[in-house]
Amino acid sequence: MIDLAHMKNNRPMGGEGRQNARLLKILLENSAEGVLLVDRRGVIRGVNDACTLLTGYTTRELKNHHIRRFWKHEGAGDQLTTIGDALWFRGYWIGRINLPVKRGGTVAFTLKVMAVLPDHGPVRTIVAQLGRAEGTALIANNEPMHDADTVGVRPLSSDQSDSTWDSLTGLPTMSLFQDRLRQALSQAARRQHAVGLIFLDLDNFAIINDSLGRERGDEALREVSRRLARCLRTSDSVARIGSDEFALLLIDIDDVTAAVRNVSVVARKLHEILDEPIVMGSTELRISAAMGITLSPQDGHEAPQLLKNAATALSHARRRGRNNYQFFSHEMTETAKRRFAMETSLRHAVEREELVLYYQPQVDLDTGLVVGAEALVRWNHPERGLVSPLEFIPVAEETGLILPIGEWVLRTACRQLAAWGRMGLPMIRVGVNLSALQFQRQDLVKIVGSCLQETGIDPECLDLEITESAIMEDVQKAVEVLNRISAMGVKLSIDDFGTGYSSLSQLRHFPFKTLKIDRSFIRSIEDNPGDAAIVSAIIAMAHSLHQTVIVEGLETDAQLEIMRSLHCNEMQGFLFSAPTSAEVFTEMLRCGTSLSPKEGV
Repeated sequence: MIDLAHMKNNRPMGGEGRQNARLLKILLENSAEGVLLVDRRGVIRGVNDACTLLTGYTTRELKNHHIRRFWKHEGAGDQLTTIGDALWFRGYWIGRINLPVKRGGTVAFTLKVMAVLPDHGPVRTIVAQLGRAEGTALIANNEPMHDADTVGVRPLSSDQSDSTWDSLTGLPTMSLFQDRLRQALSQAARRQHAVGLIFLDLDNFAIINDSLGRERGDEALREVSRRLARCLRTSDSVARIGSDEFALLLIDIDDVTAAVRNVSVVARKLHEILDEPIVMGSTELRISAAMGITLSPQDGHEAPQLLKNAATALSHARRRGRNNYQFFSHEMTETAKRRFAMETSLRHAVEREELVLYYQPQVDLDTGLVVGAEALVRWNHPERGLVSPLEFIPVAEETGLILPIGEWVLRTACRQLAAWGRMGLPMIRVGVNLSALQFQRQDLVKIVGSCLQETGIDPECLDLEITESAIMEDVQKAVEVLNRISAMGVKLSIDDFGTGYSSLSQLRHFPFKTLKIDRSFIRSIEDNPGDAAIVSAIIAMAHSLHQTVIVEGLETDAQLEIMRSLHCNEMQGFLFSAPTSAEVFTEMLRCGTSLSPKEGV
């Protein structure tokens, strides 16, 4: 007989409670399906008569024993893990499964497992319903069983389970998630409740696969999936919708006016639980994510619109940097339209020869002579004219268009150096910026070698500028690639120094010849003694490593005097000259122009 005492939570029951308990007891005793009540530790706390009839075990043999005592056949551990994960993610599991019976062997059963949700606190009770699978015989106590075919664990829902459930994490895929979203919106409209939708994208997850291997990456994704599910109620849903992207559905948010606050609480919980390190042997991973959030009815009532809104909000979150979340706004839609139009035009900019290089002089501090230049790409849009790189470079980075654009800049700068050489002009150093994406995805050694061979320029005239953040993603790979490029004779500069995470111990491993101090330290150097101290320390460090120091963003005479006092080597900024066209810069070289601060203004 089933024991319902544990369901009372040790609280006295009133008349109505006792009546409900008796009705439940009668229902279970007369059920054709076997029912087991299991506590959260896996101990069987109650069974009904049908369960003993199906398995051949008596109530005494089942009750107060751990489920693993009976579930110990080959593959049982994996089966229990699959069911346990499903309970975490969805609160239930339904399938066909093989279970051992008392007389020996296994029999195919249908199994339905559901977590009983308390009013508050953790889940304490799990209900398992056991039924005969089609084609198997009933087993009475102490009677021999009939043979049954071995049936693997699989969902019962449909033949399309492969397309609706992710094989790696066990989470729903986008198709099933969309169905749940439509159902949630329909129910919310009737109840006048709110629905929250979150798109979550793990920051730089590809680095984990590249550095630790695909197997470790998959393990991390499974752990992330479990953590996301733990932040949600059983009524909510989480799905895997991309290689490292997830969608979360928050339903029945009672107070529509407080929906932003409620979903914000969930977003913060997600950040906190992801921030906890994932331990894999001796390796600790820390994972962060960008999230885009949209709400119904505030942002729309239809599933397609909300999915689009969440993707738009996620895009804005990515642009704001790592580890943040953004709520959708209608202004985002207009911004997204403009960005899409720009992306479409930018895709054709290279082939239509709309890109052009400008050159900003780099001036020797002592002589005022132009000793170098930084090549800066501009977009000569057929309708808008010159488009600021601050506007289109982020779009190029986000869409991957920076790869063909970056290679075009490199080749064009090399060709310009070759043209100046044919004119017999003084040869100077030209700096070309490399993006982090180029460093990660392109074979830079091959591309640089090709440019040198094609143009025949002196490799020392080419100066590749790499930001700290680009090389810190994978230091070992960066050292290897940069050493191979340096071996060709090409100069290397670390750009925007002071804004990344490199240290002196790391920096000394790289073959940099030049260090460029980020302009953010220069803006307030006149009024902020702290910035002056930092710049002084950077210059001293670079000189100890036999590096030339260039400061960029110089705009005032006062900044210039400070940099002179700190023994900086070269200057770049509007104080001397704005970026100029190749034609103007050619004349500058032909005339041997020395730039003083006032001439360039």
